[in-house]
This record gives sequence, C-alpha cells and structure tokens, in this order.
Amino acid sequence: MSRRHDSDETRTRILAAAVRCVARRGVRGLRMADVGREAGVSSGLLYYHFADRDGLLAATLAHVNDTAAAGRSSNEVAGRSALVDNLVDEISDDPEVRDHAAAWHEINASAVFDERLAAPLRETTADWQARIANALIATAPAEAPCDRETAAAEAVIVTALVDGLLQRWLTGRLSTNDARALLRRALIQQFGGPTAGSNACN
Repeated sequence: MSRRHDSDETRTRILAAAVRCVARRGVRGLRMADVGREAGVSSGLLYYHFADRDGLLAATLAHVNDTAAAGRSSNEVAGRSALVDNLVDEISDDPEVRDHAAAWHEINASAVFDERLAAPLRETTADWQARIANALIATAPAEAPCDRETAAAEAVIVTALVDGLLQRWLTGRLSTNDARALLRRALIQQFGGPTAGSNACN
C-alpha cells in the first residue's frame, strides 16, 4: 500500500469523524481534539491534514457533498428517474446519511453568522447545483433539450427544495416517510416524470 493511499485513507477517516462530531455536537461544540479521538489519530496527524478548525470544516462540507455526489454519478446514464431517486435517498434513517444531512445543515445555519463558513458553503452549494444542472441537461429528452441557463435555475430550485425538506425532517417536523414522499412528489412535479408540469427542462 502506497504512502499516498495511506494518507488519503487517513484524511477520509478524519473527515468521516468530523461529520459525526458536527452532527452530534454542532459547530460550536466542535473541537479538533474530539475529531482526532473519534478518528483514532494523533493531533499532529490531524493538523498535518488540516491546518486549523476552519480548514477542517470547509473540507467536511466538501466531503458531505462529494459523498452524496457519488450516489448521483450514474444520473446522466440512468436518466431523470435515477436523479429523483438519488435526491430522495438523501433523506434516510441510515445513520451515516442522517449524520451527513445534520452536519450539512449545522454548518449551513452557522454560516449565517460566520463568513469563514459562508465562503466554503457558497462554493460547495455551487458545486452541488452545477452537478444537478449537468444531470438535467444530460437527461433531457431529445425533443425538448434543456439549455444551460434554465438548468442552472432549476438546480437552484431543486437544491433549495431538498434543503428545506431535509431541515424539517431533521428537526422532527416531518417523518422520514413523509419527507421522502413529499420530496419525490415535488421533484416529479418539477422535472421528473409523466405528471410533471410545463417546465422547459422536462
């Protein structure tokens, strides 16, 4: 096993630990030492990979986004229904999925008052929206192609919809089943199936 592989594996382990720590204790309660203990690494190794707490939180956001994106990687081949399925699966009782959602929303809420978090959040959100826009363009029917401007606008609407329902689910205002059903219904109405409206990206 190469040193690079070991280093990447350690970095991933630290980020997974950071997700769990943020999900359990929030951003204000996050301590680098706690993340190190959760990941089973020394403080020196933690600071080797992440210079400071802000860098760790920014990387944690990117890790949550990239992990979710891995589940969406086949969207362009599988079609619009796969995109809907993957987005709905961001609401799940699976502990890892819930931790990722909780960490994302905790950082999102904290960014309202902290520009150090707002900047990486803008970047990560822009990446998420770009991935959705690309999937919309790639999966649009040949007879009704989706232009870049329309896809970008749709991606903002869709990601805001997912964010809003995720927040209501995480705070117990919606059950898992209800949140999933509502999200699926809204996505289909937006762009995903035979009952969709007259949206240009349908």
